Amino acid sequence: LALHGPEQLLKREYFKNLTDALTQKHGEVQVAEFDGKSATLADVFDELRTFSLMDNYKVVVVNDAEQFVTTHREALERYAQSPVDHATLVLRADTWHKGNLDKHIAKVGAVIKCDAMKQPQARDWLIKRATQEYQRKLTPDAAMTLVQRVGGSLMLLDGELSKLALLVDAKEPITVELIDMVVGKGSEEQAYAVQETILQSLVSRGGSGGHAIEKVHEIVDLSRQPDVLVAYFIADLVRKLYLGLAMKKQGAPEGVIAREMKQWGPRQRLFIDVLRKLDERTAGRLFDQIVRADVRAKSGFGDSMRNLECFCAVLADEVH
Repeated sequence: LALHGPEQLLKREYFKNLTDALTQKHGEVQVAEFDGKSATLADVFDELRTFSLMDNYKVVVVNDAEQFVTTHREALERYAQSPVDHATLVLRADTWHKGNLDKHIAKVGAVIKCDAMKQPQARDWLIKRATQEYQRKLTPDAAMTLVQRVGGSLMLLDGELSKLALLVDAKEPITVELIDMVVGKGSEEQAYAVQETILQSLVSRGGSGGHAIEKVHEIVDLSRQPDVLVAYFIADLVRKLYLGLAMKKQGAPEGVIAREMKQWGPRQRLFIDVLRKLDERTAGRLFDQIVRADVRAKSGFGDSMRNLECFCAVLADEVH
């Protein structure tokens, strides 16, 4: 199988379809991945031709395969004419040059182009994705609005869709009005403003749960931000802290962590200060807690603002 083109999410979906089909036919499937920029032909062919010790069917993947295919095109053409029957070779590449290899692959497998979709296609994909992946209803008008707002990248569209799915329960549709509120041009700035306010409340002298709760009420009452949206922004902050601590555990410098988490200017120092006061396990537990609180609120268990207040109190206690 050759998957080529710039749309990474489509490659991921086609690859999942392949592994699901092979698992259904052969049972458990063993996946081995190679970096096409450094892997040798011998590495890949040895993996393909060697039987698994567990007698599993193999899927051998070459990522970033552009140079690998260019260098070993003739050998790959010969292999495609007589592939092994206990493994599948998958070539994933952003760019692809057509040739005889395509014809040989097509006889035993498939060559699939993964390009960005046009607006009507992306709209239909979003509606289907909302139902199948997130169990939410996305109206056609809302789907087209999202495409026009974000663009044709399925990765970006799916990221925004996952955010929107958190903000409605299964009985409510995702509407144009919600998209205008959450995916508006200033939505990222709104998120950063909320997160910076919470960070300030956590690192301020004498900062406490009461101080954090007071700041949340200021955001909701004075800025007129919906409490469910504020909860999402705070959950995103805790997620960034958790990821930052995971990077720190692997030896990443604090400056690199802050940049990766898109923390700039004064917010960067606040973020690092809070990062130093938490550990990875605690941050993971806090993230699980705010996600559960959000689910409870959407399921009718408790008031969403009350749940947010309780979480901010716990967050402040953990930081201090």
